[in-house]
Amino acid sequence: MYYFRECLRMNRILFIIGSLSFIVLLTGCGKALVEKGDEAFRQQKYTEALRFYLEVFKENRNDNTLKEKIAISYFREGEIFYEKRRVIKAFELRVNTGLKYVSDYPSPNLKKILSHTYLKLAQAYKSQKGENPYQKREYFNKALENLEKSILMDSTNIAANEALTQFKNDYFQDLFDKGIASYRKGARDALQYLAADHYLTNALKLDQDNKQAKKYLTLTRKKALNLLDPGLDVPIAITDKMVNEDYIAFLVVVYNLLPDNLHVNASNFFLVREDGEEIRGKTTGMFSTPLNAETITNGQEAGGVVAFSHSDNQQFARLEFRKGEKVLGYKNLP
Repeated sequence: MYYFRECLRMNRILFIIGSLSFIVLLTGCGKALVEKGDEAFRQQKYTEALRFYLEVFKENRNDNTLKEKIAISYFREGEIFYEKRRVIKAFELRVNTGLKYVSDYPSPNLKKILSHTYLKLAQAYKSQKGENPYQKREYFNKALENLEKSILMDSTNIAANEALTQFKNDYFQDLFDKGIASYRKGARDALQYLAADHYLTNALKLDQDNKQAKKYLTLTRKKALNLLDPGLDVPIAITDKMVNEDYIAFLVVVYNLLPDNLHVNASNFFLVREDGEEIRGKTTGMFSTPLNAETITNGQEAGGVVAFSHSDNQQFARLEFRKGEKVLGYKNLP
């Protein structure tokens, strides 16, 4: 019996020693791979650096220093790729991949690198020439959004602050003038009100206190409420509005421009306040023509009343139609 117990004890000791040796071996291999990744990074071989870092990451998923190395490598890889190929979507894809490795509390150094990356992405979008009005709208929004993110990450980034100031100087007056011109053309061609909405909305992003831009944007949105925007996947129009103590409700039309069938329900609609708070739509027997759930094919439309519960005199910015988390259509509110 004594001999049996001693054998068990020795086996346990050998198992522990073996396990520790295995851990030491893994740690040693990981350190060597990280060093190889660091050397590749110093040589600006970011794809090669990522290969080493990601191999180590498989066994060290909680190493924040390693995750920052991976994130920065993706950022630099995207930047270099864009400089060589001018494919902005590939640049943005690598940035978004890198962001998956950034914690909620990035280090000061990573914040500065993020600020630089967002600035480069903004400059890339600003330099793009959109092929149509909707692509131009996307590029404008992306450029402004990334400039603001750059300054948010590092308010002392002189280049980003100068770029934002220049962006405003370059675009405000042009956007304002185009907005006014489109608004005036709306009397002959109602779709011009949609263009005016786009121009004036973006002008106000650059000068939020401009009274003339605010005035004409309100007038424009009133005119554009019942128009379907052909540049959206699921254009929506508002043909009437009703308010009582419990609800604000809209008589809406939904049009499907997607190639696939679209399920339409009142719960697809969200009313967004100016402060960002959201209210989900619902049907209610209070109205005689509620928006009933149905599926529409490409080129078909559906219509009815969507209601939103409210408790005070709130200011609302837009009505959105969503599928999951994706906004497929929206209508800006006056």
